[in-house]
Amino acid sequence: MFDEIKGFLVEEYLSFYDEQKYQNHREFFSRVNNLKNLNEALLEVNRDFNILLFSEDYCPDCLVLFPFIQFLCTKLGIDVKILKRQGNEEFLRELTGEAKIPTAMFINKDNSLRGMIIEFPESFKRSLIGLTKDDIKRKTVEYREGNYLEMIENEVISIINNF
Repeated sequence: MFDEIKGFLVEEYLSFYDEQKYQNHREFFSRVNNLKNLNEALLEVNRDFNILLFSEDYCPDCLVLFPFIQFLCTKLGIDVKILKRQGNEEFLRELTGEAKIPTAMFINKDNSLRGMIIEFPESFKRSLIGLTKDDIKRKTVEYREGNYLEMIENEVISIINNF
């Protein structure tokens, strides 16, 4: 499946960012690059997987997850293909049952699913349960400011170690 998909490569996708988004991306990427647990996890990870990312350059949640995907591509040499959601909604629904972005699918070389992140890490989604609308909005803003990178880090580590 993965090999047949025609998507953007990481560097091609970065070209869609305007200057402000690119600066935000560079700041998040620098922070991701310095996450100790993620770097330690890379020492023992089975690298027999690829990543299919559904994203849009205007999406603030995509801007938070994408540096993790670029990090794995850069540090591990993982093949990444990026599809925009627009025009691929039906394909995304076929794969996941919904068309939310960002969606990062970690696909083993045998095309089995290693794991995925849809919109937010599961721990972040759980942290929103029972909150008021105002508290959800506040936490979402904090997420988009990069205050919950460790939640993404933990989920990525869990997925990449799931082989």
